[in-house]
Order: sequence, then structure tokens, then C-alpha cells
Amino acid sequence: MRSLNLNRVSVGILAALFVVAAAWLASERQSPKPISAVEFVRAMETQQTSLIDRYFSQRHDPNARGANDRSLLFTAVLREDQIVARKLLDAGASADLADNAGVTPLMVAAMHGDLELVRAMAGHVTDIAARDRAGHSALYYAVAAQKIEIVDLLLGLTPNLELAYGDSSELLALALGSANTKIAQEILSRLPQLEQWSAGALRALDNCLRAGDRDSVRLLLSKHIPPPTPEGKRVPLLAYAIATDNPPLFTTLLDCGADANTTLPPKYDKEFLDALPSKSFRNYIEDDRDVTCLMLAAGLGRTDYVRALLHAGANRDRASGRYKMIALYFAAELGHWQPAQILLGSGPPPDHLRIEISLASQHMALIKDGVPVLNSTCSTGRDGYSTKRGYFVITDKERNHRSTIYHVDMPYFMRLSCLDFGMHEGVVPNYPASHGCIRLPGETARKLFAEIPIGTVVAVQ
Repeated sequence: MRSLNLNRVSVGILAALFVVAAAWLASERQSPKPISAVEFVRAMETQQTSLIDRYFSQRHDPNARGANDRSLLFTAVLREDQIVARKLLDAGASADLADNAGVTPLMVAAMHGDLELVRAMAGHVTDIAARDRAGHSALYYAVAAQKIEIVDLLLGLTPNLELAYGDSSELLALALGSANTKIAQEILSRLPQLEQWSAGALRALDNCLRAGDRDSVRLLLSKHIPPPTPEGKRVPLLAYAIATDNPPLFTTLLDCGADANTTLPPKYDKEFLDALPSKSFRNYIEDDRDVTCLMLAAGLGRTDYVRALLHAGANRDRASGRYKMIALYFAAELGHWQPAQILLGSGPPPDHLRIEISLASQHMALIKDGVPVLNSTCSTGRDGYSTKRGYFVITDKERNHRSTIYHVDMPYFMRLSCLDFGMHEGVVPNYPASHGCIRLPGETARKLFAEIPIGTVVAVQ
């Protein structure tokens, strides 16, 4: 009886085991086999959508990697499969995962110029400015693909460009290296002002100037604090334009925002000095400091340049560093009456009104509209104190002037070109008798003093 009971128990246990085994086998048949990353990639290649859908339904790792250490998202983006890429992103795939070359899915999308995928991955990236092993970022690849929409998007996603890209040199190089002007301008517009010009920036400026691309010239100038120079030179490009009398270059620079108060450096380029026609002027500016472009133009007698610089905001009252010379002094002392009149802000054209002094005949004539309206004797400098010849302008008048050199009164004094001589009332013996000034009879001096305006040209011949 006991043996029979044991047999019954054994049979029951075996039956139970068979039931469990059958259930396990049934569940194994019903549970699909897990899909590997390699199989997922193959499914993308063969467009097996059912297998791809099973991968997501089974909640497999969206960040799994396949060949070449490439993530599934990387492969989907590389294949430009937006549907699978978006599903992976929705499942939590990271756009930061790089392959063994350091290239991320975001970089791949930028290479392909896929704006929609770049936009879709933007929220799945922790470092928008990440670089691959070649040192390139997604922005670099967007610029290379000439996709301004992606460039704009990536720049907009970077709140602090300098923090993301280090200094601005990388972005500047990107902008200058782009063949697309709009992309270059888009990048440049986001940059802060730079403390110095790189060689690449100077070359780019030169190319833009040659091409007449004023928008890019304007943008490049606005992004640099110091004035540009020719590559490898010290003297600003604006000063070179004045010295070499290059109106197109000068006008373009000034119109595009070059500083009208640009100063020359303490040391000059030999090429710049060689371009100056006067050796004495070269020596003079070399010995002075903080000479401005306005002073340079005035000293060279470049009337149109002086006018343009003043119109652009050049300070006519600014003095040089060592000799305290203003631009008017440069123009007046070097005999350039036209710039002197402009810097004075007044003065009639000489064909309308001028004074002529004849050293040979000791004669003064006031010429109005080509007709002498006042004639008088005068007395100029005697031997050893000869009166300067040339064209001068009356730069200031003083009713009761007293010479600080000779300590004598010089009533109705009319200074010529800011120099140490002028016209005034004095003894007129009908021969040269002064220390260099032009003496006039009292009545003549009073009349000229009262009626002749500042800036009137005086020709001494």
C-alpha cells in the first residue's frame, strides 16, 4: 500500500514538472529574441521597419553602439533617416555620443546640412561646441556646408560664444574662411570687439577692399578696436591711403567706419616715410608723437582728405603729443592755404578776395574779384630778416599786439599762417626795414584789420 502511494506521488511530481516545462517552452516560443545593435543597423539598411519597431517596443538601449563605436543615432543621422533618428531621440538617445573619431550625431547632421535634425537634436546635446579629434565643431561643419540657417541656429544656442569656443580667434577664422559672405557676416556680427587684428583678418579685409565688399569691410572694422594696418606693417591703412593719395581706399575706409581720429604710431614703416614727398615733413612727424591722420592730411596739403576727415568727426583742436601742434599749424606752416582755410572754418576764395605783397616794389594790393581796390606802400624784412615768400592765410587778428620777441607794439596785428610774423601798423620808409613782418601805414592797417576776414589769402612774392 505504501509502495502504491509513493508511485502516485512520483507520478504527480513528474506530471507537474512536465507542465512547468511545457509552460516555459511555450513562453520561450512567445517571447521574441532580443535585437542587437548590429541587427538594428542592418534593419535600417534593409528597411525592416517591423524589426526596428520591435526594438523600440522591447525598450532596448537607445544609446547602444554598433560598428566603429557608432551609436544608433549616429548611424541613423549618417543615413539621413529622420524617422528612425527622431524615434531614437524620443526614446532618450544622446546626441553627444561620438564615434571613435570624436564625431557626434550633431556634427554629422551639420555636415549634411540637415536643419530639421540639428533642430531636433538641440535639446539632446550637453556641449553644443564639442569638437572631434580633428578639432572641429558642429558649427565648423555647418559653415563648411554653407548652411546659414544651421549656423544661425547653432550660434543662437550658444549664450556665451567666448566661453564655448575659448577666445574669438576660432570663430573669426571660421567667418573669414567661409566662401559665403552672409555666413561670414552672421558669425562676425556675434563676435565681441577684438583687441588686435590677426593676419587672416587683415588678409580678409584686403580681399574685401579689393572686391568692393563694403558690408564686410564695415563689419570687420566694427569688430576690431585698433585701426587696421597693411599686413606686417605698423602704420594704419588709413594713413597709407592719405600718404599715397589713394582716394578709393581712403573713401571706402572712412565710409565703412574707420576712425577719423586715427593716430600714427611712434615708429613708422620705411615704405610709409618714403611715400611722403617732403623730407622735412618726414623728419618732423618722426620727431613728434600722436600725429593724427588729420594732421597728416593737412601737412601734405590734401584738401579733400582734410574736408572728409572733418566731416567724419576728426577733432581739429587735437594737438600732437610732443610739440602740441594742431592740424591747422601743419597746414599753415607748410604753406597749404586751402586746408588751412578749411581748418579755420572760414576764408574767401583768393579769386574773390586776396592780398598781394611785392617784395621787390615794397607794395601791397588788396584784390577783389580780380580788381585792385586798395593799394599801399609797405616795408618788409631787411637783410638778415627777410620776409617769407609763399601763400599764407590770416589766422588771427589782435588789435593791441606786443611782440614777445622784440618787445615792441604792433597795432592791428594780422598773423600769417600761425607763424611768427604778420602784417601790422608800423614805420614804412619805402624800403625793407622790418624784422620779417610786413609793416603798413596806419590807415591801411586799420582798414585791412576792420574789413579783411580771418582766412584771407596773402600772397608774398
